Amino acid sequence: MYTISDIARLTGISAYTLRYYEKIGVLPEPTRQEGRKNGIRRYSEQDLRFIRFIHGLKQTGMKLEEIAAFVQEGCLLADDYPVMHVDETLKKRMEILDDHLEHLEKQMQQLEAVRNFTLEKRAFYVNLQAQRGPIK
Repeated sequence: MYTISDIARLTGISAYTLRYYEKIGVLPEPTRQEGRKNGIRRYSEQDLRFIRFIHGLKQTGMKLEEIAAFVQEGCLLADDYPVMHVDETLKKRMEILDDHLEHLEKQMQQLEAVRNFTLEKRAFYVNLQAQRGPIK
């Protein structure tokens, strides 16, 4: 089990931000030491993986509101959720991820275009330097 300080160190997300994400519903509430409401937060390996996933979504441009909706849908699945709504919930979660994957694909194309232009520019400078001789 990890403390909030451990999670902060392992993910690069401050303890303050983790608490904030918990408060606004981006992260579900962790278990607490001795089950007390004000007990020390305790995180499992599964919690750590999920926090890293959420952090990745945020770092790649997903809005906190969208992440919160994704998390809320997942929490519903974890509870005693009526079976008749499971398909709807799964569909909603997949739509959120599909939208984000589309966003990531566009980002990757933009990055690839910038990378190619940068390589071309660098090759131009290397060629120009070769024509002029060594830099003094």
